[in-house]
Order: sequence, then C-alpha cells, then structure tokens
Amino acid sequence: MEDKCMKTSVFTLETVFKDAAEVPIDIDFNLPDYCPEVSRILKCRAVPRIAAKSANGRSVTVDGGVTITLIYSDEDNMINSYEYQYPFSKTFDSGVDLDSAVLDANVKCEYINCRAVTERKIDIHGAISVNITARRRKNREIISDIDDENIELMRAAAPATMPIGQSEKYVIVEEELEIGSSQPDIRCLVRYDADVSISECKLLAGKAIVKGEMAVSLLYRSDDGELQTFRSNIPFSQLLEIESAGDDCICEATANIAYLEIKPKVSSSSPTRTFSLDAKLCLRAGASCENDVEVITDAYSRKYEASILSDSVCFDKTVYNISDTFNIRKEIDFSSGSISAVYDIWVTANVDSVRFEGDCMMLNGTAVSNILAREESGMPVFYEKPIPFEYSFKIPIEGKNLKADPKVSVTDVNYTISGSDKMEIGLKMAVNAAVYECADMTIVSDIKINENEPLKQTRQGAMTVYFADPGESIWEIARKYLADISEIRRLNGISEDKLQNGQMILIPVS
Repeated sequence: MEDKCMKTSVFTLETVFKDAAEVPIDIDFNLPDYCPEVSRILKCRAVPRIAAKSANGRSVTVDGGVTITLIYSDEDNMINSYEYQYPFSKTFDSGVDLDSAVLDANVKCEYINCRAVTERKIDIHGAISVNITARRRKNREIISDIDDENIELMRAAAPATMPIGQSEKYVIVEEELEIGSSQPDIRCLVRYDADVSISECKLLAGKAIVKGEMAVSLLYRSDDGELQTFRSNIPFSQLLEIESAGDDCICEATANIAYLEIKPKVSSSSPTRTFSLDAKLCLRAGASCENDVEVITDAYSRKYEASILSDSVCFDKTVYNISDTFNIRKEIDFSSGSISAVYDIWVTANVDSVRFEGDCMMLNGTAVSNILAREESGMPVFYEKPIPFEYSFKIPIEGKNLKADPKVSVTDVNYTISGSDKMEIGLKMAVNAAVYECADMTIVSDIKINENEPLKQTRQGAMTVYFADPGESIWEIARKYLADISEIRRLNGISEDKLQNGQMILIPVS
C-alpha cells in the first residue's frame, strides 16, 4: 500500500527542551571613597540581561550579567547611587541532542534585598530566574492522496503557516546623547534605563528589514546639586539574513537589550553636556509562509478489509501581526505620606494574561511605577506602585481558536502632581504580537489494506433505499454502506454534502 500513498511534507517548530532555574545573588561590597556614606537606602535595583546563549551537544549555557544599582541618601539628604555588575552563567542538561535547535532565553529578577552593614559596606541577597526553550524545525510527512480506485477519501485543506527560517543578530549601538540647551550641566549620573520595541518587520529577497527604537531615560545631578531627568529615543534599522524568505511571507521580530552602559562624557576643557551610550541589542526575526496543506481526514476501502490509522495534528496559521501603541492614565494615591516634588519615574510592564473574545484580543497586565520623590520636609522617599491595565485589539481578519504571546514595553512616561498625596501618571505603551489560529484536525496517517481478506457483501439486491437523518452527510451514509460516493451522487443527482431530514436516496451495491 505504501507505493500507492502520495505524501507531502509539513514543517513545524517542535519544542525539544524547556526548563527554568533560579540563580542566587549573594554579594557584599564597600562603596568607593568618591561615594558619600549611606544614611538611608531608597532603592536597590537588579536588572538582569542575557549576553549570550549557546548549545553544545546536550547542554545549554546562558551567560549574562545583573546590573545592581544602589540608590541612597547621604546625611545631607542628597540622593546618590552606586552601580555594581554581577556576572552569571547557568548550564542546563537537556538530555537531547540540540544540534540545529533554535534557543529562546529570558531572565527576570525574582527578588532583591539589601542592607547597609556599615555606612560604606552593603550586603545584597536575591535571585534571578533563567528560562530556556529549545525548538527545532520538524519535517513531518502526511498522506495527501492514495492511488487506488477502491478507496474512498475524505479530503480537506488544512490552513497552515510553515516556518521558513529564523535569524539572530547582535547589534552594537554607540551614541552620544546631548542634553537640551535649557538643561543644566551634568555633574554625575544617578540612574539610567532603556527599553526597546519593534515598529516594523519586512521581508525582501532573503532578508528581514527590522525597524524599531530604544527609549532611554536618565536621572542626573547638575552642578548646582539638583536632580534632572533626560529622555531620548534612538531609532534603529537592521538587515537580518533569512534564506528562502520572500516578500509574500510573514515576518515576526523581537528585540532585547543584551548590554547597556551610559556614562557622562567628561571633558577637562568644557562643561559636561553629553552622555556616552554603549549598548548591545539582540534582534531576532522569523519568516513563515502561508501554505494550505491537502490532507485526508477519513478513508475506507470498498473491496478489502482495511485498518485506518489517524493522528491529531494542530495546524497553526498566522492571521495577523499586531504592532500598536496605547495610552494609560492612572491616579496614584500616596496615602502613607505626602510629596512635594518628583525626581524621577521609571516603569516596567508585564503581561499577566491574554484571552480572545470572538475576534478581539484582550490583554491584562501590570505596569510597576518606581517613583523617586521628595517629601514636604525635604526628605527623599521612594515608592513602588503597581498600575493594572487592560488592552484590547480587534483582529480585522476572522479566525477561530486564536492564540498569541504579546510583548509590551513602555516608550514614554509623564505625570502631574494633583495634590500632596496624589499623582496622575500617563504611560505610552507599545505592544507587538503575532496572532495564530490553531486548527486541530484528525488526519489519516496510514492505511493498511488486507488484500487477502475481501469485504463480505451483506446487502441483497442492486440498490438500497435510504432515508436521511437530520444533518446527515453523503460521506457518513456512503461509509456506513462502504459504497461509491461518486455513484451515489450520480444516481441521485446530489451535489451538496448535507442532506435534508427524511430525504430519500438510492445507494448502489459496490
């Protein structure tokens, strides 16, 4: 029977390994002599980033670093900071060969605690979690046709998006950020941060054109001792090689910051007006093409005993790529205290849940606002306030069983102090997501025909008169009687699949 089966290849991305592990952070250090002594710790930040990931046989290694920033006040209530770099490396044993596998890794800070042992010695304990996923493109052959006139086939088209290839590229960004003419000169940097988002991904002749921007935010102290904020958006555009990808395919891209360092650019001959930025971005682009696959969902033989083997297969099809922005406005209540000024705000956003209601994607998340402020007494304070948010997007293309893994980032922050204990904060958010439609289908994977065992004919006469039940199909009736479907249609002059209740048809004996 094997020589009569015509098969076609279906490519899917198969997860071959997935794991997560916690990496502890246990350090202590002394502040250098140029840093003032600690009077009160305001905030200890830990920002982990992945610098590299690699597979060797059955093992996966993830390397990176945690930027730990200690923000504190001295005895004069001046806000100061100190940055400490903590490297990490984590190796996973997958138990499977990972050659040619595509690696996805992400890392986040689970918790961080710090205390001042003395005015200059700091003790820090915490943990980060490292998540790794390895996927490999799998070639699966399925039956698309059978060259045997005695076998009846139920055919269907499976909507599918086939992965063509992926490409990853590390991009070095070196920029000089100059403060505005109305801002005072730079004395020292207190805090810096950046977030990256993708605005466009296009495919053209084996290349992916990826565009986006890196949103940078800074807090620095001027020569007069006051704290100043500075923000800048740095656009980027890169080409990534993806062999066999054409402009009729679908492009999906992600971006992460693998390394970031910002420092004041000091000159002995002139005031400091610029920052030097050194960053490494990890850009990834994937290409996939829509390719409806002809499958066999059911079969039977009219002549011999047959064994039909079936498999359940999920065919994913990309129906839409979301690249959108939305705004959030929220009032924050400082019921435990009062503020007279805000020095700095930085916000991190996470997706908590995603669901689809009809053709609308509903996203719930939390934006954590970190607020460095001053009380009316002049004392510096720090607040961490979660801001729940919702976002919805109507998919312009109809689909069923939709799924997505959206990414959100904060591209702009603004605020208004509405009272001594209240603030209204505004956020501009970017969201990127590839929306897939999952079609679960049962398909025929193999047919075994026993030509030594002909079917026993139990019907008498040349015809059977049959009265259809409500919604019954030609296929169901023909399969029940192991009859020739084309003959049933010809004899009864029927073209439709479903029959009316009580409709009479003649079924010929094969």
